[in-house]
Amino acid sequence: MSTNAYGFDFLKSEHQLDGNDAAPPRPAFESFSSTRSMLSDVPDLSAVRLMTTNEKIFIINNFLKAHRSAGYLAPSVIFKSTGIDLIDRDADVARELERKENIAVEQVPDPENPSLMLSTYAYQSKFSHVRDRKSLVAQINSSKNGVRMSFLVDTYEGAHTDIWNLITAGDVIACENKEFKDKILFPRGESFLVELDGIVTVKNGAVVPPTSMSSDPTVQRLANPSDYLVETDVDPTVQIRRGEAVSVGDQWFRVSSAVQEGPLSEQPVRAQARLSAVSILPLPADQRNELDGYLRPFNSKILPLDHPLAAYAKENLLKAKRSRDQLHKLAGARGLSGGVAAQLLSPLASSTNPSTLAQSFATGGSTNKRKQPTAQKSSLIASEQGQKDAAAAQKAATDPSLALYTHARRHGCTTDVRNMYLKTQELLPESEEDLHKLMVKHKLLDPGEAIRRPRLERKPNVDNDGKPKKRRYYERKNQRMTNVHLVGTEIGNILEAAKEKQQQGKNVGDGGM
Repeated sequence: MSTNAYGFDFLKSEHQLDGNDAAPPRPAFESFSSTRSMLSDVPDLSAVRLMTTNEKIFIINNFLKAHRSAGYLAPSVIFKSTGIDLIDRDADVARELERKENIAVEQVPDPENPSLMLSTYAYQSKFSHVRDRKSLVAQINSSKNGVRMSFLVDTYEGAHTDIWNLITAGDVIACENKEFKDKILFPRGESFLVELDGIVTVKNGAVVPPTSMSSDPTVQRLANPSDYLVETDVDPTVQIRRGEAVSVGDQWFRVSSAVQEGPLSEQPVRAQARLSAVSILPLPADQRNELDGYLRPFNSKILPLDHPLAAYAKENLLKAKRSRDQLHKLAGARGLSGGVAAQLLSPLASSTNPSTLAQSFATGGSTNKRKQPTAQKSSLIASEQGQKDAAAAQKAATDPSLALYTHARRHGCTTDVRNMYLKTQELLPESEEDLHKLMVKHKLLDPGEAIRRPRLERKPNVDNDGKPKKRRYYERKNQRMTNVHLVGTEIGNILEAAKEKQQQGKNVGDGGM
C-alpha cells in the first residue's frame, strides 16, 4: 500500500496521495499529522524481538512521553517508530499498558473497518490538568503540603524549564527530599521584595534575541559576556550574596556563582546555587571558589548574573535611564540640580523620590528652602516654559519604568540588615518580665504600668437587676403612616394596635427579625 499523508498504512484508499495534486489531510486526522516526524528512524526488529516485556513498556512510555503533544497515537504509529506490535505479536505489552497509570488508552473506530474498535495510546501525567505555566503555578499553590517535582516535569513540554525558572525567581519554595531523592515544591505565598541601593545599568554588549530562552545552554555559550553583567554605582556585595535571587529589568536571575562556562546545571556542586532564593550563609565552598576564581566578577561596581539579559530586560533598563536623564536635564534647566534634587535622584533614592522631585517643579525651586513668594518666582511659574517643564517632569517621574527598573530587587531584607539583626538577636530578652524591665529602663513604660493593656470588656445588655434590657420604640415627631393602603385591613389593624402599645412603652417584639 502506498504512503499517505498521515503515516498510517491502514487508511482507506481515498486517503492515499497519488502525485503532487493530492488533497490535503482531512481535519479529522490533523492531530496525527505531527507523527510524520516520528517515523524517520527505522527500528531494528530483530533487536526488539529479544527485548523483555518491561523493556518494551519502557520504550513505549518514553516514546509517548516525547510525543505527548500529538495526543493519542495508533498502534501502527508506535510500531513504525519502535518496532513493537501492540496488535498481534506484543499483545501482552498492550495489556500491561492498560494497567499503567501514566498511559491513557482510548477506544476509537478503526478507520479501515468502523465496526471494530481500535485502541490508541497517549501519555498522561499525574496532574493531567496542568498544561502551561499558569496552571503549573496554580497546582503548586494549591499543594499546601508540597508536591514532588517529578510529578510535574512531565506534564507538558517545557514544564522542566518553567519549574526551574520559578525556583530561580523564588516564586515557589523548593526543598531537597533525601527519602524520595526528589525536590518538593511549596507555594511561596506573598512575596516580600526589597530594592537594592544603587542604579543598575546595562553594560555595552549584544542584545539577546527575543526568541532565545535564558535557560538554553547554547544561547548562554553564544551570548556576549557583557550580557551576564550589569553595572551599579553602589556596592552590591554588602546587600546580596552569590547564589541569591535578584531581579533586574523585570527578569529574575541568581547572582552568578559559576566557575566554568555553561548553565548552572553543568557547574560543579560547590559552585551551584542553593534552591532557596535567599541565603543566610555564603556558599559552602565560597573561599575555595574565590581562590580558584569565579567566572564572572562580583565587586563594588559589577553585579554578575547566571544567564544573559533578555531583550525585554535590556529595554526596560534603557527606558528607566531615559526617564532619569530627562529629570536630570529638566532639574538642571530649572536650577534644581543641587540640594534635595540631587538627593532625590541619587543612587540611594527610592522609587517614590522622583515623584517628589516632580512636585518641586510646580514651586519653581528646591524643596529644601522655605517658599517665599517673590515676583521672580511667580513670573517663572506663570511662564509657558515653566508649565511645559513641570508637565514634562511629571511625565518622566510617573513613568512606570523609572519606579520598577531603576534598582535591582531581591527577596527579603538585605544581607547587611540581616547580619545586624543576627548579631543583636542575643540582646533581645526572651521572657516578658525581662522585656518589661528593659522597657522601664529605657522609659518606654512607667514602673507600675502593665506591659499589656487590659482587654476592653463588652458591656452586657442587662439592667441593674440582671434582666435583659427591653428595646424601646419611640415615635418620631410628625411621623406618618406610609402604608395607607393597609388602613381598614386586618394587617392595618394589627399595626395600629402595635403602635398604641409602643406609645405606652410596651414591648411589641421585633417582627420576627
